[in-house]
Amino acid sequence: MIDSNLYDVVILGAGIAGLSATDEFLNRGLSCLVIDSKLFGNGATSAPMLLANPATGRRAKKTWQAEESFALISDFLERVQSGSKTPFFENNGVLRPALTEDISKDFERSPQKYEWPDNWLTWLPRSEFSKEYPFFGDHYGGLIVENSLSINGPEFIKASLEYLSAKGAEFLECTQQYSYSQKSNQWIFELNHQKTVSSKMVVDATGFGQTQSERWNFLPLHAVKGQTATFRFEDELPLNHSVSSLGYMAFMSHYPTQLTVGSTYEHSFDHLKPTEDGLNRLKGKLRQTFPDFVEKIVNTEQWANVRVTVPDKLPIVGHHPEYANLYIIGALGSKGMMMGRYAAYCLAESIINQKIIDPTISVERYF
Repeated sequence: MIDSNLYDVVILGAGIAGLSATDEFLNRGLSCLVIDSKLFGNGATSAPMLLANPATGRRAKKTWQAEESFALISDFLERVQSGSKTPFFENNGVLRPALTEDISKDFERSPQKYEWPDNWLTWLPRSEFSKEYPFFGDHYGGLIVENSLSINGPEFIKASLEYLSAKGAEFLECTQQYSYSQKSNQWIFELNHQKTVSSKMVVDATGFGQTQSERWNFLPLHAVKGQTATFRFEDELPLNHSVSSLGYMAFMSHYPTQLTVGSTYEHSFDHLKPTEDGLNRLKGKLRQTFPDFVEKIVNTEQWANVRVTVPDKLPIVGHHPEYANLYIIGALGSKGMMMGRYAAYCLAESIINQKIIDPTISVERYF
């Protein structure tokens, strides 16, 4: 229910970027209205399971500002969890098996090469990894990423909406097309049922919507379709961690007979529905990583959506070059849960405290 016509900030999108921005601005005393053009929870953040994994890519490189990002998303999740009866996340770490000898060499060097904090990353040679985790297929050792979060996306969104609403945020599902324009230093929104609201600032956190926006068409945003398959088994799995292997395999002890396998690979697509080809690919990844698991599947549930990225695979945060008080948090790609909350913090610092956004993620790198 919209109680006011004027807000300090309107946030477009209720995925991890939009929810993070809402939390950050509320913490700073600003009034927030969140608008989503879909039903809440229908974007990439609604994946059945997600990882906030600081060790990404072929070489297990430490993500940019990993310590700061991990601290902020952990704090946010813990605060949201405190008001929810349903456990929706665990800091259960990630296993990264080295599937080739070359990858094992990269993994073995990674703890020192990327200046990981103490006790964040542990390399186990082949014999030790096999002894500790005998259920993996062929490998050449592996990494244990101690600080990594596994998150149930739909439950996280549901709990976040309740938590942020209790803090004073207002939410509006605007399933019909809406428009907004700038007049006299304010942004005016024409919403459903001829409702009009205004705000001093707008933060675009729409993800896929940014790729279709004329306001942001100068950015090299690229939409990539991803799919997941949640495999359920009759017996509990012998896992304590999630896994990063040929994609991600998210596990939570709260769902001991379930494993969600995900991958992003369709750079050209004409629909957002899960496909049989996608399922076969994900089963292939599962089979290569855990040869004995595939034959024990008793139920499968598929999901698909879009992530947005740019060529350097880093977020885009900052102000529009032409429109005053229009901002973006975008291009989070597969690192949305890991970096979204920190991106929101950087944006708020730039707006409120005039702190320059690091050029690594600043939208200004594309001006």
